[in-house]
Amino acid sequence: MMKTTLRTRRSTQDILPAINERFSPRAFSDREVTDEELDLLFEAARWAPSSMNEQPWRFLVVRKGGEGHGALLSCLSPKNASWADKAPVLIVNMVMRDLSRNGQPNHHARHDLGLALGQFTAQATELGMGLHLLGGFNAEATRQAFQIPETLDIVCVTVLGFPGDPDQLPEDLRARELVRSARKPLSELVHKGRFHG
Repeated sequence: MMKTTLRTRRSTQDILPAINERFSPRAFSDREVTDEELDLLFEAARWAPSSMNEQPWRFLVVRKGGEGHGALLSCLSPKNASWADKAPVLIVNMVMRDLSRNGQPNHHARHDLGLALGQFTAQATELGMGLHLLGGFNAEATRQAFQIPETLDIVCVTVLGFPGDPDQLPEDLRARELVRSARKPLSELVHKGRFHG
């Protein structure tokens, strides 16, 4: 598998390249994501840690032009659908609401999905792909469109592919595509010894 290198280093620290180079594109190229590549991303997600090893994450994949693609696009907010339709893969990210061992609520399920998506994202970045995680969609419409059982919470949608030309985007989104979002300094995020409001 060929890695595409067109990323920008973001942190001044020596963190892993797959973390440092990650960003959330809205412009996607016509290059397809192969089954082999997609399986590798899910394999990375599969090995994420989870509370009591429940592995509560579940994924529903649709490909551009394939079964379910139009249905999922119609569940996205119009602004998101306007660029997400160019990506070769869309994924509905879900979690099992209750623990398999006792039927009690799994209060860590979304946290665990986040870990799995983090590993998925790192693997995708390593392969030169970009992905954008969306909260702007109608979860109930998605549930109805794909007959997703009530035992699953629908958390977000992944837009996945290889980054494309920002010039294909409307002007307002093009400007956002060309700027990498900043991060708060560690001094605001990390508290040592005691909490400093």
